[in-house]
Amino acid sequence: MKKGIAILIMMAGLNLYGQYKDSLLNQYFFESGLAIQDTTGFEMVDAYLPSNSYWAIDSFTEETVFHRAMIYTDDTDSTASYALRIGKGGQIYSLIGAFGESVPPQYRPTQWVQDSYGGGTSYAPWVDEVWQMVSVDGSLNNPPDSSYFIHQSGVYLKTPNQQEPFFSPIVGSYYNADDRSFSIINWGQQAHTEDLLNVDHQSGLLYYSKYKHIGHGVIEVDQMIYNFGTDNMNFINVPWGGVRNSNLDHFFISTPDHTYNLADAVYGQGPVVQTATTGGWMGWSDALDGNSPVLFMVHPTTTVSNNNVFRYGSAGANPSNPRDYNVFEMIRFPSAGQLDFGKCMSFRYYYVLAANIEAVKTKILDLELNSFTMDAAFTPPAAEVGDLEYQFAYQMGQFDYAMEDLGTGLMLKQSPFEGSYPVFLITAADSMQYISSDPYYLSSVAYDGHTVGLELLGFYNNAMELVVQNDTICAGASFTFPDGSMEVNINQSLSHISTLEAIGFAGDSLILSNVDVIHLDTAVVQMQDTLIAQAEGVMYQWLDCDAGAALSGDTLMHFVPSTSGTYALEISNGTCVDTSSCFSFIPTLIGPVDMQLLTSISPNPSTGSFHLIFSDRLDKAICTLYDATGVVLEERTVSNQAEVYFDLNLPPGLYIMTIHKQGCVEERWRLIIED
Repeated sequence: MKKGIAILIMMAGLNLYGQYKDSLLNQYFFESGLAIQDTTGFEMVDAYLPSNSYWAIDSFTEETVFHRAMIYTDDTDSTASYALRIGKGGQIYSLIGAFGESVPPQYRPTQWVQDSYGGGTSYAPWVDEVWQMVSVDGSLNNPPDSSYFIHQSGVYLKTPNQQEPFFSPIVGSYYNADDRSFSIINWGQQAHTEDLLNVDHQSGLLYYSKYKHIGHGVIEVDQMIYNFGTDNMNFINVPWGGVRNSNLDHFFISTPDHTYNLADAVYGQGPVVQTATTGGWMGWSDALDGNSPVLFMVHPTTTVSNNNVFRYGSAGANPSNPRDYNVFEMIRFPSAGQLDFGKCMSFRYYYVLAANIEAVKTKILDLELNSFTMDAAFTPPAAEVGDLEYQFAYQMGQFDYAMEDLGTGLMLKQSPFEGSYPVFLITAADSMQYISSDPYYLSSVAYDGHTVGLELLGFYNNAMELVVQNDTICAGASFTFPDGSMEVNINQSLSHISTLEAIGFAGDSLILSNVDVIHLDTAVVQMQDTLIAQAEGVMYQWLDCDAGAALSGDTLMHFVPSTSGTYALEISNGTCVDTSSCFSFIPTLIGPVDMQLLTSISPNPSTGSFHLIFSDRLDKAICTLYDATGVVLEERTVSNQAEVYFDLNLPPGLYIMTIHKQGCVEERWRLIIED
């Protein structure tokens, strides 16, 4: 059993802290330090902005995939300008430069489509021929019915029920305006949904991507893979992608002395290139000599994995398969255990746009871009990762949170650490929310609609799920939490997290106990000689404090004491009972009257400033104030007045005010003067 964590209940609307949280979750282990070369002409767009490119997708519009756009206009060199569009899966689905649209149009031959494909010829809507990461556990990738490919982008629509695209859920994102970078975290998806009907492939991968504008045609890409699942990744593409043959038909590979060679090939028939044999850059032009606008990539030439190679070539060379697609895949082979549970791998590369190959070569060498590329296998220990402390509220099936360093909240880490589990805020189709480290918490099929929202909160040292327990107690009571700890004399609502080992769950069960405290309103006000309870809809019992007993029959909201004394009010709502303080009562109206002239003396008690308020406009009446010995202190004649104001400097004590009108019995009222 572990020590519980006390958490104060917060008010609704606390998800305003989300942006601050995402800025921390999207921090990376490594920063390049490469300075921004141009601070002008850049815009980050979050509203849908169409590319106006041709897409061979007849079932879905481009707006379906759009998430963000990075737009740059270089005032000195138009061939360095670009429009990069990021999809909901974190993928680059459109990259436009002076060469036109570079990302392939997503074409699928009709002969590839089976009747069971819910997406028809659009069964791969921006989830394949895009720039993305792909990971494979080769031991589980056993065609034909168990294809294992975890896409960063999303899934194929290869089952009858899949009528809409499902992109790998965004669990966190952040735009850093100062850094001119956009970061996005996605829960990667097993792409071959038709095979998931036969095998139980799932995904325990988080894909991190940061796209940063450097300027003058240079885009920095940082990417990271974190494995919180049980599979061992031993084949990864960082990145997988390609270009349109129609705009960038010819492929060039650099040499170690930074010359370059034309290297056109048919995909699957061309060579496998060791990155160590290159100069660390390669790319495409539409001219055989490279003297046209180009798109190049600068990549690491060494790796911490077993090997680093790339493959390339046209995928549309066959007349029966006219795909406008020139494939590129950068492959790494993590060694056993290098990217299994609780491990990260991180990478950095650059896209560079220029007027021709010589111009792009000059940029690469002048900026020494190869020195900024990265290939690393590093996962920090927990002690080296920053904390995120959450204060939770849970109302109507939904969570709100604040992030405050109070030392009393739920402590998570902002980045993956060795052996850690992500913690998600999961939203169901019925709007109910849950907190768990299992993204399959609601369903073993990610795309079936049971889960509609997945938000990363941080990382925890064990698999966990959080269960909410709501309890109500009376003010001043004690409460024992599921972990055995106790809170006594509770007078304000609170929450407490108990951390337990759950039966049937291989991890920690965190029980959030929301304890609501019922406060009964025991306030009593005196109106003339009537005591009135302020609480409504409860049961009343008036008490004689001097006798220490309940007053028989006095169980109404209103109580008129027959004599001076000390009284209290006991109220009950059927669950809780509370009693007011005892207070002294002295009747103000003395003796019976036939017709009451004075409604009230207000305030009473007073410090000497008070009003006499009459039941009607009073004429030819005399108001006389006496002290306790009968000495007249003040006398007023009332002439057609509804009230009379007194402002007297009197010592504290008891006084008598009389109201006399010809033909009426004289009224006598007690007046109390206090300090």
